[in-house]
Amino acid sequence: MKDCCKIRNEKEQKISGFKKSFNYIIYGIIALIIMAALWLQLTGN
Repeated sequence: MKDCCKIRNEKEQKISGFKKSFNYIIYGIIALIIMAALWLQLTGN
């Protein structure tokens, strides 16, 4: 493969890795909010 293609693919992989970790953080926050809301409902606060 050409060097230019390798460099571009490495940059894209770094960006996609960042997007994946960002998505996991967002999903974690959403899950935390849902679990907190459920806990509040069950405890009656």
